[in-house]
Amino acid sequence: MNDDLRIRFLIVNDEPTIRQLCMRIGESLGFVCLEAGSAEAALTLLETDSPDVVITDLRLPRKSGVELLGRIKSARPRTEVAIMTGHGSIGNAVEAMKLGAYHYVTKPFAVEEMKLILQRMAEKVRLVAERDFLRDRVLELETCVARADARSGDDFIDAVAVPTILRPPHSFAASGLLAPQAPTDLEYVERITIQRVYELVHGDKMLAGKMLGISRATLYRKLKRYNIGTGATAAASGNS
Repeated sequence: MNDDLRIRFLIVNDEPTIRQLCMRIGESLGFVCLEAGSAEAALTLLETDSPDVVITDLRLPRKSGVELLGRIKSARPRTEVAIMTGHGSIGNAVEAMKLGAYHYVTKPFAVEEMKLILQRMAEKVRLVAERDFLRDRVLELETCVARADARSGDDFIDAVAVPTILRPPHSFAASGLLAPQAPTDLEYVERITIQRVYELVHGDKMLAGKMLGISRATLYRKLKRYNIGTGATAAASGNS
């Protein structure tokens, strides 16, 4: 796969052995891996390499991991950041989560634990990218409908215009994320958006509502309307 389509993982730690271990773990997951021994070096990579996922030690030579977290979130809000800390500093790591950190990793850590954290962070990055892509396409389709109404007084949309509007960019399609296949109405796009988000958060209605930007009551109505999350749907998914 082209490097542009892979998750970019940055490990920030002043201990070379920890950086090397984390990079091997990231490589085993298919990530493009970057390393930095200080917050200053990490900020340089932030500008040049645009990492999607960052794990930073809480204690760094000059700036702290919490300071780095703030700089990263300010520059790249969609980048997910986890804090690495010793057992005695877990309280600080929890405070960092309140400031936007995805989670924290305690040292010493197990390889499988690190893998799981990285996989979950990458899944969230992909989910947000997919949600934003589908939202943009819905807005574009709504604009197309409005223009068609203004021209003809009905809901007709040019048969060529809709697939063009909703065609996913190459990088999105190649990343393996679901994209709508030439839908002809807004309900189709809305349904697949809700269904995909609902599946990716494993049926967590509160999280699905937050990701979709709608209230829980609205989500419940939509789930019922499109028959999403029913026993029949779950059984079908389990047999697929």
